[in-house]
Parts: sequence; structure tokens; C-alpha cells
Amino acid sequence: MKFCLIDAEVFIDRPELLDPLRSLGAVEMYAGIPQDADEVERRAFDADVIAFGLMQFTNEMLDRLPNLKILQFIGTGVWNFVDVDYARSKGIKVLNIEGYGSNAVAEFALSMALAMAKKIPQAGNVLKTGGWSIDGLMGMEISGSTVGVLGTGSIGRLVAEKFVNMGAKVIANDIYENESLKKDWGVTYVGLEELFRSSDIVTVHMKVTKENEKLIDGRLFGLMKPHALFVNVARAELVNNRDLFEALKEGRMGGAAIDVYENEPPADSDYELARLDNVIATPHMAYYTQEANDNSIKMMVQSIADAL
Repeated sequence: MKFCLIDAEVFIDRPELLDPLRSLGAVEMYAGIPQDADEVERRAFDADVIAFGLMQFTNEMLDRLPNLKILQFIGTGVWNFVDVDYARSKGIKVLNIEGYGSNAVAEFALSMALAMAKKIPQAGNVLKTGGWSIDGLMGMEISGSTVGVLGTGSIGRLVAEKFVNMGAKVIANDIYENESLKKDWGVTYVGLEELFRSSDIVTVHMKVTKENEKLIDGRLFGLMKPHALFVNVARAELVNNRDLFEALKEGRMGGAAIDVYENEPPADSDYELARLDNVIATPHMAYYTQEANDNSIKMMVQSIADAL
């Protein structure tokens, strides 16, 4: 049996974590995203199992992999990276992993919100350009503010708890209400419009489905307070990013922190959003800690072993 980590060598800084796979067959690793279907075929033509973490799999690529039995995504939300229905129609089992970086992402969301609220990037730029002034740099305190958490699964739950511990009033929106958050942490569930209308900070932690694509649009941004901040470390597809760009450019909201993009690497429109002065933009790195990285490899290996 042959295992191919087709773009995932960057994740492997502890090779011994792959020993369970090596006991089952040959393991090949590659760095960088394949540029086209030809390169995918060169790397993985005879692979039985492919693990990937960065690239988009096209149907043409799948057509060129006759031995492929398992396609394992090293992350959450595999349907954003491959046509799962098409793969399954070819007899390919498609897998992803859950929860490996929940705390890492929650801490990152909190960090993004704090950096915006305290205007840390803008303050840093003052000194980087040889200045010394606090004009326009008055911050906002988290204690006493209202934070809206959109999605209270494994990540959103942690985000809500961390903000409560900082003294914020936390409101939330989800199809499934977390009873522990309500009972033990004082979180109140509200409607979507009320969440955007009442929050000083809105942070997004939903999974993408066909039903909620571009759910967050200009109508909701129009309800936000002029100073309110928006954090998206979930998926870009949840947001109408053109509406977000216009709201930020026109100063109708205080700022945004973005770690996810409709195209990765970003397209020109994504960079246009990232270049705005009231935006913090990072290269999809919220999950990227040593602890989460090790968890992802261990869970990937276990997922493949279970499937086999």
C-alpha cells in the first residue's frame, strides 16, 4: 500500500508520528501545492491513500488517480477543497478531521479582536514610520463590551468562555444552543439581526453549508455599530466579502480581522480587502501552533487507520 502526503511535508516536523502508516506501507511526502493535474499525477499516480492540507482537488485530478481509495484532508471542511460527491461516485472515501486546533483558533480569534480593539497594528505603524503620536489610537476595552459569537461549536464555545472571563457580555447565535454556555457562562442566544445590532465585536465560528453561503452580507453589516469590529477565522464563503469591503472602505464599521479568503492563495479582490487600513489580514494561520499541528497529524493517521 502506498501513502502520499501530496502537499503536507510542511506539517511534518515530527516524522515519528507517521510510523503507524509506515507499518502499513510506503509513505511519500511532498512540499508545496501541485500546480496542475500533471503534477498531481506525477506525485500520486499509484497512491492508495492521499493526505492533503493546502491544495484544491479538481475532478480532473481525481480522474488521473486510478488507485486512489482514500482522500484524507488534514483539516476541517473538506467539501471546500474537493467535490466530495464526485469523489464518492468514483469509490473514493473522503475524510477530514475535527477539533485538532479548536483552542488555537479560539485564542487567535481573541488575539485578533484584542489587536483591533486596542489599535495595536496602527500604533505599531506610527513608530515604524518614525512618528510619535496617539492621535486616533484610542482603544476599546473588552470588559463591559458586548461580544457576539456566531456559531458555538467546539471553537465558538471556547471563544465565548474566554470573552466571558475577560468581563464581556457574550451573546450568541446557533441552530443548536449550548446549555452549558447558557447555564454556567451566562451566554444569551439571540437572533442573527439582534447579534449584529447589539455587538461591539462579532466573531464567526460556523461551518459552511450550501444553506449559509454568504449569509453575512451588507444587510447585516448595515446593522452594526459604527465602531463595531468583525472577526472571521472560520470560512470566507460565509461572508459576502464585497459587501464587507464596501462597509469597511466607507467607514460604516470600525474594522475587521480576516484569516480566511475565497481564494487561497488570495485573488486580487482578497488583497484589496487586506490592504484597507482598518483591516488585519493574516494568511490562514489561526490553527497553526505546535500543539495543534501535532494533533492534526495524529488525528490524520488515526483517521486513515480507522478507514483501512
